[in-house]
Amino acid sequence: MKYITLTLMSLSLLFTLSNCASVPMPPTMAPNAPADLSKTEAEYRARQVAETRYNLYFDLTSPENFQGRVTTTFELLKTYNGLRVDFFDGIVKNVSLNSVPVPYTYNNHFIWIDKKHLKTGTTTLVVEFIHKYSKNGSGLHQFIDPDDKKRYLFTDLEPFDANNVFPVFDQPNIKATYKMTVKAPKNWSVITSVRESEVKKEKDHDLWSFPQSARFSTYIWSLHAGEYHVWEDKANDIPLRLFARQSLAKYVKSNDWFQFTREGFEFFNEYFAINYPYIKYDQIIVPEFNAGAMENVGAVTFSERFVSRGEKSEQERMSLSMVILHEMAHMWFGNLVTMTWWDDLWLNESFATYMAHLALSSTGEFKDKAWVGFNRTKRWAYWEDQLVTTHPIEANVPNTQQAMANFDGITYGKGASSLKQLAYYIGEDNFKQGTRAYFKKHAGGNTELKDFIAAMDATTNKNLVEWQKLWLQTSGVNTINADFVCDKNKITKLTLTQSSAPEHPHTRPHALQVALLNQKQQEFFVEHILKVYISTASANVSEAVGLPCPKIVFPNYGDHAYVNIKLDPISLGHLKHGISNVKDPFLRNLFWSSLWDMVVYAKLSFEAFGDILLTGSLRNEKDPFILREMIQRLSGSYKPSVIGYYLIKEGGASRSYKKFVDRTESLIWRRLKLAKPGSEQQKIFFDGFVKVAESPLVLKRLRRILDGGIRFRGLKIDQDKRWSIIYTLSSRGYPSVKSLIRREAQRDTSHQGQLSRVSSEAALPNWNKKQEWIKKFTDKSSAESFAVLRSAIYSLFPTHQSEFRKKFSGEFYNHMKTLGAGKETHKARTFTALTPDECQNPENRKLEEFIKSHPDMKPTVVKQLKIHNQQYERCRKAIELARSKKFSM
Repeated sequence: MKYITLTLMSLSLLFTLSNCASVPMPPTMAPNAPADLSKTEAEYRARQVAETRYNLYFDLTSPENFQGRVTTTFELLKTYNGLRVDFFDGIVKNVSLNSVPVPYTYNNHFIWIDKKHLKTGTTTLVVEFIHKYSKNGSGLHQFIDPDDKKRYLFTDLEPFDANNVFPVFDQPNIKATYKMTVKAPKNWSVITSVRESEVKKEKDHDLWSFPQSARFSTYIWSLHAGEYHVWEDKANDIPLRLFARQSLAKYVKSNDWFQFTREGFEFFNEYFAINYPYIKYDQIIVPEFNAGAMENVGAVTFSERFVSRGEKSEQERMSLSMVILHEMAHMWFGNLVTMTWWDDLWLNESFATYMAHLALSSTGEFKDKAWVGFNRTKRWAYWEDQLVTTHPIEANVPNTQQAMANFDGITYGKGASSLKQLAYYIGEDNFKQGTRAYFKKHAGGNTELKDFIAAMDATTNKNLVEWQKLWLQTSGVNTINADFVCDKNKITKLTLTQSSAPEHPHTRPHALQVALLNQKQQEFFVEHILKVYISTASANVSEAVGLPCPKIVFPNYGDHAYVNIKLDPISLGHLKHGISNVKDPFLRNLFWSSLWDMVVYAKLSFEAFGDILLTGSLRNEKDPFILREMIQRLSGSYKPSVIGYYLIKEGGASRSYKKFVDRTESLIWRRLKLAKPGSEQQKIFFDGFVKVAESPLVLKRLRRILDGGIRFRGLKIDQDKRWSIIYTLSSRGYPSVKSLIRREAQRDTSHQGQLSRVSSEAALPNWNKKQEWIKKFTDKSSAESFAVLRSAIYSLFPTHQSEFRKKFSGEFYNHMKTLGAGKETHKARTFTALTPDECQNPENRKLEEFIKSHPDMKPTVVKQLKIHNQQYERCRKAIELARSKKFSM
């Protein structure tokens, strides 16, 4: 409550000051202010301007740069000591105020107009400008298709990149309307939040006119353009369009996209009781997109990673459906109702994440798997919440740079998990009614935490003020464990105990279900489910007394609670050899997750975990989602992985390491050969086989698959699968692999082929080739796009090439110092992937001291380095546990 009290006091003081004749300005509200927008400055500017309208003109005909003019009309409420207009790294040609040229200063971050040129009242500001296209995926990004040389543009603006496109008041609580004219090459499509009202066909270009849009925040405005292929459909009365590059269009399964979209609108329109608030819904699949997708009003962008050049797996299709639903939920949570400032980002992302999975569980073909997918998001949150970088769901965000650092597992996963817990705590219908009331009251506006809590509080007699304090304003995850006593095969006592980490000593209220499992003919089944509420350090479950003594107790059945589970010794003993006999696949997945957590936090040896997988579970498991998770935890798609731990502990030449790899390769190869042709299992075991391939015999087998010497009925080795084989062969230094890469690049001249070639080249065990890519990445004048450079960096140092990472460790810190304090935050964050591995090479520990001695680095960079440092510490503990042979099971 202290933080809220201080915040309210601060806002009260600001309100008082804003009505004084002479207002002392914060140091940031000045022409020499920092480039990033501070929360304090944003609060002042929100009091300074109102009723904002943008009339935009863009000329996109040149591939070198774009030119524009923005006419901003607004009510100037206060002159203060001047006006800041955000505009990053452009050229300002002319500025006029109320039709008169006005003196200004421009520091490459914002335009500043001194107070002596300002007058309160209706104000019209016109700025003519030039800006270069982006190569890093932020702002207005340009892409030239290597296949057909067609040009494509898209915007990506969250949290503070609208000012990378045009001069603007770039903050979420200065909502505005947008009218636009665009001069574009002929045969282009131009896409924004509304449909065009007119397209004038000129001799050498087209002139697109767009009417005034709805009122919304700057970061969800958009401009996409190019010779996109388009598909059209409808969701009742909502016009739908889907766009993709011409050369990619043949791989797009448009029926899936439209089916998942229609299902989403059917669910959300009913659930929120407010129909979709905009006039059309476009989805644009764009190249070199940094994130997964972005919820621009009426014109949502998606990464091309959601397009496969072969048959999609069931999990890939479900992932696409979930992301479509996530972005659609934002049309209400985030777009219609928007957080006031970035400290309440969770009001956007947590809700979109939870609502997407709720919709997925309620409609369509993935109903039964929706919460399995949600548990993966929760695992991200559990991991993030036990790091030194954790933060409350309602975060402290002093500026826009810090805002970028909070797009993480807390804001997405923990926030969404807290909402799932809240719905179970107060009742799902009460949660639904509270959501409806929230939208009804705040549609079109900006909100804070207190507004959401007020809407929910009106639906229940639970103490949500205390719930809010413990769940949304504190950090850390609680651990729940169950202890039970039986006599004459009946339970005499069942106790739940709640604990917390010393650095986050919070006891929270939890509503959860306790499952009691028994066994019949080897199969473990859920015999009883008990709903329990615990808000203290321990609670006796009296309803359990007299019930049959269970073999296994699991105190988070249904996964309603956001808690770590510490399994009791009796349950653990039964799971050691019987986890594959748990009948319920969702519950089986939760058990696997709990066991893996024990490995990560050094409570169970990775050797024991690997043995459980290989001796029974991986041989017998049929559920596709569990199988995929098992193989990922084995093979290194997860970091850490069982094979990765073995490699660090034993070394690649050791007999025990080679024996484990051989067992893994043999088992996955056997299951691949026996898999039903065309089945989901066949796809999973093929992908797994490519990932674990290491021994000379198996690498040779991969080469034969590539050449067509080995075939699998029902499984086509499409272009993406071919590149996955080549990447593995490359990283292992397979003979003549360079010629394979060149040959495949000639065969596949697409953008995806270019990225795959880069990844394969970077993965070669060749120091000179790795140095070439590092030089390109750190060279500010590099002609390569960020997407290409990122592909190289993420492939440079596979786990089994530790000698190269170690060799680079001296250079790393010099480069990191420069990048971490520079302007290109995306590049600096990506470069942290090359952080020296202090688990594989514990004798060379410099990372922690480097972090402490360079506090000027960007928050996102510092955060990533701290995470690496802590992960290495956890890894060392896991290795020490295995060496000590002191572990459970």
